[in-house]
Amino acid sequence: MLRRGCVYSCYYTSRVCKYFIDGECYEHNKPLNNESACATDLGGVFVAGLCYYHMPQNCTAGHYLRECSCYPHQSATYSNSTCYNIGGYYTDDYCYYMQFNCSGYSVNDQCYSRVNMK
Repeated sequence: MLRRGCVYSCYYTSRVCKYFIDGECYEHNKPLNNESACATDLGGVFVAGLCYYHMPQNCTAGHYLRECSCYPHQSATYSNSTCYNIGGYYTDDYCYYMQFNCSGYSVNDQCYSRVNMK
């Protein structure tokens, strides 16, 4: 219950508060088709077709964000398997990854976990 004359404060981690929703400040928004993707992919809140979310401190707008992780690199040439093998995230025909660090077998810019020698 609110009392007259009281001052209430909003505490938040971001220096930027562009959008204030349900008592929380968000710096970014983007249109999404479903609420689940907003919560799962961006950790945000879904309101009227827009997902409002925070950008982690080590992430710039040019990076792909998924589950609070930033992927600074993207490639349309890496396969889904290669993307998985280098610890990246594959979506919409792109691999988003931290660095190309193949712990298996690297051939023609692809990373394989096994090799069949005959």
